[in-house]
Amino acid sequence: MKRRIIIICATVITTFSVTGTYLYLTSQQTSAPERTSSISKKDLPTSKPKDSNQHDKDKKIGSNKENFKLETGFGNKTLEVGRLTGRVSQESVHKNKNFEIKLTNDKTAAAKKKENSKPNNTLPSKVKPGKVNPGKQEPTEEAPIQDINFYDKERVMDPIDAQLESLDIAALEEKEHLVIGADIAKLQNLITTNQLSYKELAGIYLNRIKKHDQNGIMLNAITEINPTIIAEAEQLDNQNESNKPALYGMPVVLKDNIGTITLPTSAGTVALKDWVMEKDAAIVDKLKTNGALILGKTNMSEWAAAMDDGVPNGYSGKKGRSKNPYSSELDPLGSSSGSATAATCDFAAIAIGTETNGSIILPAGAQSVVGFKPSQGLVSNEGIIPLSSRFDTPGPLTRTVTDAYLTTNVLMDEASQTPLSKDALKNKRIGLLSDDESNEETAILKKIKKDLTTAGATVIEGITLEELEQVDADYITLLNADFKRDLNQFLQINRSPMSTLESIIAFNKTNPTRNMKFGQSELVASQNSTMTKQEADNVANELIHITQNELDSVLQNERLDAIVSAGVGGSVKFLAPIAGNPELTIPAGYDTESNQPKSLTFVSKRNTDIALLNMGYAYEQISKNRKNPVLTNQ
Repeated sequence: MKRRIIIICATVITTFSVTGTYLYLTSQQTSAPERTSSISKKDLPTSKPKDSNQHDKDKKIGSNKENFKLETGFGNKTLEVGRLTGRVSQESVHKNKNFEIKLTNDKTAAAKKKENSKPNNTLPSKVKPGKVNPGKQEPTEEAPIQDINFYDKERVMDPIDAQLESLDIAALEEKEHLVIGADIAKLQNLITTNQLSYKELAGIYLNRIKKHDQNGIMLNAITEINPTIIAEAEQLDNQNESNKPALYGMPVVLKDNIGTITLPTSAGTVALKDWVMEKDAAIVDKLKTNGALILGKTNMSEWAAAMDDGVPNGYSGKKGRSKNPYSSELDPLGSSSGSATAATCDFAAIAIGTETNGSIILPAGAQSVVGFKPSQGLVSNEGIIPLSSRFDTPGPLTRTVTDAYLTTNVLMDEASQTPLSKDALKNKRIGLLSDDESNEETAILKKIKKDLTTAGATVIEGITLEELEQVDADYITLLNADFKRDLNQFLQINRSPMSTLESIIAFNKTNPTRNMKFGQSELVASQNSTMTKQEADNVANELIHITQNELDSVLQNERLDAIVSAGVGGSVKFLAPIAGNPELTIPAGYDTESNQPKSLTFVSKRNTDIALLNMGYAYEQISKNRKNPVLTNQ
């Protein structure tokens, strides 16, 4: 009996102890304050779906934001930066927020302070690129942000070093000055006159990528290198063709969402970093048919800026963050940031980007190159990883308008090679948009007006476009729906190792520090979209109708041949991609204090692409604004 009583008492005591411990731990967990992100999201329309508990959970997992805070300047310098990428809203264009990601804990703040004490603030000279290991999270707390934003250096360097071994580097560097800033016509003339070969041209580009992109100031614009480009170039040298196409032998780099049969295509995500598609994208076929050589792929804002609002412009989980070559303190903008860098730094003869809304035009302006977004539908986007297939448009980023024209002719299968005209602005009415920073009567704006007038144009000032707030809200909601549907279809048709957006979201959680360093809230918002195809089509048709009417009415009422917007802002840059109008960005000058590139963007009627390129060419020949970046530690 006594033994039974002892056993009963022990059981009761044990039960109370276990229950009490569980209740205490539960109360401690639920009462602990929730950690909030120190990076604020950009202001977006409230109609964007964000009410899922899973969405909130996913946003916290791997956001890794506790060491960062938002700042609006660098001492007495101000960045002209906004989240102006694949998912740009008209509201964010006008706000044009400035920001920098800055470390704040004690060790990293001290490291940053030490780095800033050096002249011109350079990246560390040694960076250890990380490798993906889904079962292990990479430590990030102890390293400066520059270190953890440069991944897999050997992925680019191994095929470069292997090919440069067969070349005389000293001879290449002796001829390098011939290539810097050269347009296609000059390059072809150098080869025709035996001052250069296609093999040497490709070698010079590879050597420049090695020196300045993967080493030196480490711009991080290149993600893949064609391991046989030197052999391909040598073959063209040996063929000695006559009547060569304009792009014959010209090395081209492609944004990393453009499909290729020999190189991986990833849209910047770790989940697809080794995926080689079974066929080339339609535009790659056209480039190859015209004799162009695919040199490699360029870094981009992951998923064309559809990953998370906290992701910096030009950052991908695959390769890390790319830099603006004009200053490490300037934003490269996106999402075709790597293509813009490759063009402005002479890493290739031609770079190709893609635009949904602003993704060619904005990085071109930020990095002082020519960026051309053709009229919707004139260039095929088949074989390109989609953000929204109804809006996605590939286009060139080049150092001159002529090169953009020659490349566009190939992409559009345009047989005409009529030279562009310096007189194309004569008797043209050009409307100067006044709803962004172009309002300020700066020296650059004065020069823009003077150059347009000198070229023969009549400048109509004070042009305004209506701010269409509902278009902002509906457009973002539409992109969420389009991205989910179009991506799933694309992945399945092309037999991707990841067949759905949902599987990619799950993969990212396996190593959040690398796969989703800044979160993936936009991916989750798209996955949560319930808009049907018919509903999406109806919304898209309405948005296209509204934006076309707005642009058409201004062009017609003012009898304008084109609208011009100075700087990276301006509602025309938000409306034109939705309406399907062509856009052409051209360097307009540089800020005297910060060396920040300034740009000018022309927008004309739909399907007037050649006329627009002609007007841009006439402006370029009068203004002659562009200067090459200085690729030294800055």
